[in-house]
Amino acid sequence: MLCDLIIKGKYVLPMDDELSIIKDGFVAVSENKICAVGAGDEIKNYQAKEIIDAGKAIVMPGLINCHTHAAMAYFRGLADDLPLNDWLFNHIFPAEAKFVNEEFVRKSGALSCLEMIKSGTTCFNDMYFFGQEFLAEIVEKAGLRAVLGLDLKTPGYTVERVVELAKQFKDNELVKIALAPHSVYVCPRDVLEKVKQAAGAENLRVHIHVSETKKEVEDCKQARGKTPVEYLDELGLLAPATMAAHSVWLDDNDLKIYKDRGVKAAHCPISNMKLASGAAPLAKMLELEIPVGLGTDGAASNNTQDLFMEMRGCALMHKLASLNPAVVSARQAVKMATIDGAKVLGREKEIGSLEIGKEADIITINLNKPHLAPLYDSYSHLVYCAGGSDVENVVVNGRVIMKNRQVKTLDENKILREAERFNLQH
Repeated sequence: MLCDLIIKGKYVLPMDDELSIIKDGFVAVSENKICAVGAGDEIKNYQAKEIIDAGKAIVMPGLINCHTHAAMAYFRGLADDLPLNDWLFNHIFPAEAKFVNEEFVRKSGALSCLEMIKSGTTCFNDMYFFGQEFLAEIVEKAGLRAVLGLDLKTPGYTVERVVELAKQFKDNELVKIALAPHSVYVCPRDVLEKVKQAAGAENLRVHIHVSETKKEVEDCKQARGKTPVEYLDELGLLAPATMAAHSVWLDDNDLKIYKDRGVKAAHCPISNMKLASGAAPLAKMLELEIPVGLGTDGAASNNTQDLFMEMRGCALMHKLASLNPAVVSARQAVKMATIDGAKVLGREKEIGSLEIGKEADIITINLNKPHLAPLYDSYSHLVYCAGGSDVENVVVNGRVIMKNRQVKTLDENKILREAERFNLQH
């Protein structure tokens, strides 16, 4: 069979239901779809226009970042070692008011896209208050996949404007648009009610920060007599198409609401640790089979977009918090960064695993490095040893966008020069 691309590696991790490991395996791609996943002599049945022999490498699905703010890359390191409210209201919001415009979003967004490609992220779920139509152009140029949520803090970004943009991108292979009201403490009730109506009428996903800090929950209880989850449920905003970022301070009733309404969650362990926001009740969420993916949050609060760090942070955070080393296994952490992340975005039939018929989003991790030798378990290495810089090749939608660490779609040197110039101006 003639196909467009074959990727070979020492270990193929399809991220199927069995979490199988295929030794000396390959993945074949025809156009933008996976047409074969196999091992050994099976490869002789396929011929390809391009072959990437990754050698001693892990071949796996691209990573899925379920919550980030890509355009905030230029604020990396701007305000560190602060609690969320101080960080957000006294540093980040003022910086955004001063600097954010179309040029900023294009250049800072390009830096984020470059970082994500070089660390193995192939799809990201974004939220920002300005310029998502400009970020969409950068995402398409980079060759990444993204769901871009409009925050609705900016007067021009009405619910009606989001619906209009969503229709424009309806048939786009790489970019989709979502409603992204920031939170219950930023968005007034009438905006949230409009979001609920539009989400149902237009079949749009909703991306919102929920119960990130103890203060957020206490303030909501004082103002409304309800937790943020209970308040959003009262408004009818919690549904299978809702993705709740952070979800740290959830009580048992909140968790029951998530389960009953089919809500998905994005867990951001590094950001939550850095801002001392707390540890989400992840073990309870997993026990209740609430879909949970991983998010980096923005580079201003993480301070990277590296999902390998996030996998490690997730596993370690919950072992420490529970004093149980068996909580969040390496396999569970890798699932959260791949197939479970796809479930959170409602796209598990398209991406998140290497299976025939799915879209070809594939990465390879170079194992021929001191910190990755010897290898007893591929999943363990991905979580406890590997980093984004070990990613060697990246394929999105069947297109090779990074080969041998060289990004083919973006001008890396130019993006880095522009970032340094902004830093000097700042």
